[in-house]
Amino acid sequence: MQNQNKKLKINIIPLIDIIFLMLVFFMLATNFNEKRELDFSIEKKIGESSELEKTIIINIKNNKFLYNNKILEKENLEQHLLKIWKSSNSKNFVILNDKSSEIENLIKILDILKVNKIKNVTFSDDPKKEKY
Repeated sequence: MQNQNKKLKINIIPLIDIIFLMLVFFMLATNFNEKRELDFSIEKKIGESSELEKTIIINIKNNKFLYNNKILEKENLEQHLLKIWKSSNSKNFVILNDKSSEIENLIKILDILKVNKIKNVTFSDDPKKEKY
């Protein structure tokens, strides 16, 4: 009769220990990914004319890349952009993208600028609104 009156007790301390060890294990085993993002500023207008003279304007029109109304070849786009960047006193890029152009063209330029650590980038989709 005494055996029936005894209640079974569940000891939860070992359970808590195992859960804690599993938590620590999974936290240490998890890969922490580096946050990747593009840092760029979107500005409405270039304020001063001196800034305008120092600005490199790349126009994406009809899926072609233009600089000073000259077509830049897609195959050598990175070399062209770096040559323009190094020969110019400017540290500002303005990318004019018309609405009919594919987004891949814009992303291609952004990738090139990001890889080469060129940070001052401004975007526009309508050159009529901007005073360049």
